Amino acid sequence: MREPLVVRVEDETRAIALAHELIGLTRLDLRRRDGGWELAVDGADTDRLVVRVLDAVRQVLAGEPTATALVQMDGREYQMNGE
Repeated sequence: MREPLVVRVEDETRAIALAHELIGLTRLDLRRRDGGWELAVDGADTDRLVVRVLDAVRQVLAGEPTATALVQMDGREYQMNGE
């Protein structure tokens, strides 16, 4: 089993919107951390769930060019930007 996929965003509104997009798919852990918000997604061990999480991040960032999210997966970190 993989480590939890972790998404970090700067503000609470985006964190809650992201959690709402994913609720019911798997176990989520949302917490305030280091001046931002972190959402840990347990059980993201299938490509389908990983794609669903990344699509949710993209949707939450959409329409805000300065918005960013850091996604930590498989020991690597990726930055996603709003459009």
